[in-house]
Amino acid sequence: MGPGVPCSYLTASSLQLIPGAARMSTESAPLRAVTPVALDAVTGRPDPARAGELQQIAARAAGSLDLDATLREVLDGAQALLGADAAAVWLVSGGGQSLRLAAHRGLAAPLAGEVERFGQEGGVLGMDAIGRLQPILIDQVGGQPAIDDLYAELGIGLVVAIPLHAHDELVGLLVVYRKGPAQARPDDVVLFGAFAVQLGAAVAGARLLRSVSDSAARLQAVHDLSWRLNGIADITGIGQAIVAEAHRLVAFDTIRVYRVDGAARMCEPIAFLGRFMGVKHPSPEMLRVAFGRGVTGWVAEHNEAVRLADAAHDQRAVNVGQVRGAESMLVVPMSWEQRVVGLIVLSKLGYDHYGPDDQRLMETFAGYAAQAMVNAENVAELRRQRRELALQLEGQRRLIEINERLLATLDAEGVLDLIADSLAALVSYDSLSIYRVDRKAGVRRAVMARDPNAELILAHRPDMDAGINGWVAKHGEAQLVNDVHLDPRAETVPGTAADDPESMICCPLMVNGVVEGTLSLSRQGGEEAHFSQEEFELVKLFAAQASIALRNADAHGAVRSQAEIDALTGIRSRGSFTRDITERVDRGYPFALVMLDLDFFKRYNDTLGHPAGDALLARVGGSLARTIREGDRAYRYGGDEFAVILNRVDRGTAFDVTVRIVGAIGALTAGDGPEVTASAGIAMFPDDGATREEIVDAADRNLYRDKSGRRR
Repeated sequence: MGPGVPCSYLTASSLQLIPGAARMSTESAPLRAVTPVALDAVTGRPDPARAGELQQIAARAAGSLDLDATLREVLDGAQALLGADAAAVWLVSGGGQSLRLAAHRGLAAPLAGEVERFGQEGGVLGMDAIGRLQPILIDQVGGQPAIDDLYAELGIGLVVAIPLHAHDELVGLLVVYRKGPAQARPDDVVLFGAFAVQLGAAVAGARLLRSVSDSAARLQAVHDLSWRLNGIADITGIGQAIVAEAHRLVAFDTIRVYRVDGAARMCEPIAFLGRFMGVKHPSPEMLRVAFGRGVTGWVAEHNEAVRLADAAHDQRAVNVGQVRGAESMLVVPMSWEQRVVGLIVLSKLGYDHYGPDDQRLMETFAGYAAQAMVNAENVAELRRQRRELALQLEGQRRLIEINERLLATLDAEGVLDLIADSLAALVSYDSLSIYRVDRKAGVRRAVMARDPNAELILAHRPDMDAGINGWVAKHGEAQLVNDVHLDPRAETVPGTAADDPESMICCPLMVNGVVEGTLSLSRQGGEEAHFSQEEFELVKLFAAQASIALRNADAHGAVRSQAEIDALTGIRSRGSFTRDITERVDRGYPFALVMLDLDFFKRYNDTLGHPAGDALLARVGGSLARTIREGDRAYRYGGDEFAVILNRVDRGTAFDVTVRIVGAIGALTAGDGPEVTASAGIAMFPDDGATREEIVDAADRNLYRDKSGRRR
């Protein structure tokens, strides 16, 4: 374009095209009707001197490789050639849909503020009309008090809008302000058109050079950042690196980086810079976003970038806090193999700050960032697996060591204690119990309890199928039950607290494929007390070995019992007594020893004969077996002497049991020949003796005789 470029004077329908006149009311201030000037009615060329000056201005502008320098040439030329008292240049973005104030000259501060505001709200400038690429002028303004007052105060009488274009593509808008009465000549009209073309080409070239330079720098920044991100092995570190370096790619006031948890459908913040609701360091709770909520949640759910000129006016937006005017927003997903692993959220105050190039650049960067996020996830998973494997190997090593001791322990009671002690070295617990199944009675009997309520647990006889232990005994399947109080199978031992948060592992104790008991351990508390899957697997392995140890101990006990049973009385022999009391003393287990001696047995034997005496000894053995408690042991010490070991008793309880024993023996000969009674002595270990010999001597010394000579 050049000579012959059309130019229209502003009419009422053209008001929307000029900053400052964009929202003027034509009804409140009618414009002076002006007929557009026809080209054939004006000079076909501008004044030669002005035309030459225009060429020099255009040459200087085109010769500059810097956009800012080119814009300065445009403003200088507007003042010198077009007689502008003030001028401003907007650059077009968004495909011609918005304008950004790039430079101005001579504008008073109040007018500059109004111009800047119009620049931020560029959509109201009527880009569709400016797309006609025709300079437009208005020589009478009115209808908007704020701008009218400024024009009047500054003495501005003429405003000219000159679209800067190259090859029919709008690249910018020059607005010229003249003071005094409007004095636009036909020569001006042609000059405006030539100015639009020649300076438009210079601006377009400078913008292209800057765009190429910026693109190269930004792409290099993307390359540099991608390499840096791939060297970071944790998710949070990646987020912090993005926040720290993203300014090299795009401008922003606020940036948020999220890790997307697809399973929980949540966007978890991992890095932030800027202010959120006026807060410089917002909490994760303030920034956390659910799938589908707001623009951020929409992007996470749909895996599609969103670029908004003004986020507050998007139907997906959820405004948090007070809206402070227009806010540009760019949300880009970091996706890997169609899975969104993270989000980058950028925002900047003002209208339409992000263009297609910004979006494409951030999408390219987000692709690299997604790969880094996935790599970090994989590294974290490998580290977790390595830690788990190390724990498993350590657990297996310790389990092997424990198994050697377990399998070497053939005493049933010793095995139970070793199980409890060894398991504590593998998995921490607050309570442990071992039950044996009594199918004949239809109950389970606790044979071991490490718990503050151990006595209640040992005394309780639950039904075979009761509780989680009963379920495991019935089905032969181990159970990991975190939050036991929420499990419908759970039952509480009478007398203990109910509904307290608790986690449990319960495993069957199998012998030859049959459940013979259960091993359970528990921790008190909520989520912090939960057992892990690795702990569950380790306890299951331990329970399998404990089952073997118990089976061996039971088998050994049965064989040893047969070998150590006194043939006449049916109770344990003297040799069994020696081994049992020695083992208890060596292990330091507290117990009570009762030594018994039959009174007048010789007279009974002499009167009724030795067969009758042997029969009486057998009946004494049977009486002892029936009278003592479960877990206690009776022995034939020799001749007509007997011994009883009472486990876990105090002196008072031992005395009560002894009284029952003596009474039962005395009743055996009532009305049947000569009377035979028993004398008894009690000793407590370790109170009455520290060795086997000392404790036996102490019990024997406590035997006494009455005046008749009988030991009592």
